[in-house]
Amino acid sequence: MEYTKKWLSAEEVAKQVKVSPMTIKRNCQTYKEFVNFRKGEKNKYLIDEECVSVFLFINKMRNKRNLQSGQIIELMEKEGFLKFLEIPIVHTPEHQSEQTQLYQGFVPVQEVEKLVSEQVSLQLKKHEEVLKEWLMEQQLNQQEFQRGLLQRLDNRDQKLVHALREIQESKKEIAVSIQKEKGQQQKKWWKFW
Repeated sequence: MEYTKKWLSAEEVAKQVKVSPMTIKRNCQTYKEFVNFRKGEKNKYLIDEECVSVFLFINKMRNKRNLQSGQIIELMEKEGFLKFLEIPIVHTPEHQSEQTQLYQGFVPVQEVEKLVSEQVSLQLKKHEEVLKEWLMEQQLNQQEFQRGLLQRLDNRDQKLVHALREIQESKKEIAVSIQKEKGQQQKKWWKFW
């Protein structure tokens, strides 16, 4: 099963994105890492159908959020838009073998694997950074919770100690009053006068 790409002209893409064809051509040059396109005869641009979403995103960021090209490129990288390799067209001498001409314009598997591994490692680093930030936030939340818990326990302990002292003082007063009553009851009747 052979996969064939559908190529659209700049005018067709412009109709879908609702901008001028000149804007599409300018965006092809500005955001060429994210757009798969070819220049044809008479400066005619042919754009991969899959890249229409890139132009829609660019248009949205320019119109609604009023971002500049550099900011849009950074945002596209963060959002994970695919980057395309620019494969230079090599004019081959006629004495080259048919096999070399057959594979001209294709990227070797090793190169693709290298690019994929680099992209994966970049994504992993981004995920690690996000995870580290999340862990730091969780640790701060845990520390704040522990401080609050210790403060509540300290307040509770202070109230408990205060209540115990009041009970002890009450017991002493009761014991003293009982002693006075016993002392008065044990007095001989002649000592009352």
